[in-house]
Amino acid sequence: MKIAGIVLAGGLSSRMGQDKAQLVLAEQTLLTRNISLLSALSLYDVFVSGDYEDFQCIADINRSLGPIGGIHACVASLFNHCDALFIMPVDMPLLGKAECEFLLESFKNNPQGVYYQQSTFPLILPLTFQLQEYLAEVLISPHNKERSLYRLLKTLKIQPIHYQLEKSYRFQNSNTPQEWASCQKTYQLENNHKGRPMSHLSVNTFKAR
Repeated sequence: MKIAGIVLAGGLSSRMGQDKAQLVLAEQTLLTRNISLLSALSLYDVFVSGDYEDFQCIADINRSLGPIGGIHACVASLFNHCDALFIMPVDMPLLGKAECEFLLESFKNNPQGVYYQQSTFPLILPLTFQLQEYLAEVLISPHNKERSLYRLLKTLKIQPIHYQLEKSYRFQNSNTPQEWASCQKTYQLENNHKGRPMSHLSVNTFKAR
C-alpha cells in the first residue's frame, strides 16, 4: 500500500503572528523536523501542503479554508498515485516516531482511517471516492462549521485510537506564542528528564501549560 506523508503548512499562522513552519526547535525549523520525522517512516513519499522552496509542495487551492483546504489539495493531487495519506500539522513539534508508527500499525486493522482520540492529528485517511466527494461538497458550502476536521472524522467514520495517557503531551500544538513557549518548555523538560518515568514528565508538563 502506498501511503504518502503530508505536513500541513499552508495556513496563515495568524494567531502566531509569524510563519509557524519557520519556528526553530533544537536548531531545526518545525517544517524540517516534521519532514525528517515522516521521512523516517515506511511511507511512499513525503509532501508539504503549502508553498516552500526546497520541498515537494502541494499548494492550497484556497488558503483561507484551513486544514480542510490543505487536505483537499493533497487528495486532488495524489488520488491517482497513492492509497492513503498520513497527515500531520507543522505545529506539533513534540510528536515522535513511536506515535507515528503506532498509528500506521493501527491503520492495518482499521482501513477506514485512524486518528488518536486525544487529538485530531496526526491521522491517516484512505483515498476513497467517499472522501473525494465529501471534500468537494464541504468546500463549496457557505457554512464554515461544515469544514471542520471533527465533522470529517465523524462523517467518514474514521476510527479513534487510544494511546497512553501519560504521553498525551506529544499532541501539544503551537498555534499561539503562549502554546509555542509551552512546547519549548516541555521539550526542555523531556530532555532534562531522560531516563525517568514518563509519568513524572507528564505531571510537570501539564503544570507548565
